[in-house]
Amino acid sequence: MSTINRLEWSRQVALLNDTIKTFQADPSPSQLEAAIRQMQSYAEAARLGGIEIPQRFTVN
Repeated sequence: MSTINRLEWSRQVALLNDTIKTFQADPSPSQLEAAIRQMQSYAEAARLGGIEIPQRFTVN
């Protein structure tokens, strides 16, 4: 996985985490929909090869 691909993957994960945290802070239907849309977008990008997901990674 190239550095650029890893950075894009990290960016996508950060966006997804932020959306989920926002939903956890305000579990309204609109925040739930936003979290679901973000997860679907992430899954679709991975399925289509728009982002490369590493086989394993280390969290610092």
